[in-house]
Amino acid sequence: MNDIGQRLAALSARFAEQAGDTAAAIAAALEREDRQELASLCHSLSGRAGMFGHPAIGDAARCVEIAIDEGRPEGEVAELARDLLRQLASLGHGPAPLANDTVE
Repeated sequence: MNDIGQRLAALSARFAEQAGDTAAAIAAALEREDRQELASLCHSLSGRAGMFGHPAIGDAARCVEIAIDEGRPEGEVAELARDLLRQLASLGHGPAPLANDTVE
């Protein structure tokens, strides 16, 4: 692996390590129903996720942001956010599922 590849791999690993903090912030904004903060967090996450090799997480974050921007109902936004949290948790550093989350 060349130097650039090693740096990108290190950044991707760091992104995964920070997923828990990101997920906790998203979960807190969701709990408070703070749509502005949730949209801001998801906007930032969508760019970082794609850049560091996690396009599905970036897409999920973008879906939450778009739903908020379009003024969709809180329940729809919450379901999209819970899907995003499940994806972040799959990196191995996410918080426990929200209380109203179902196990599949």
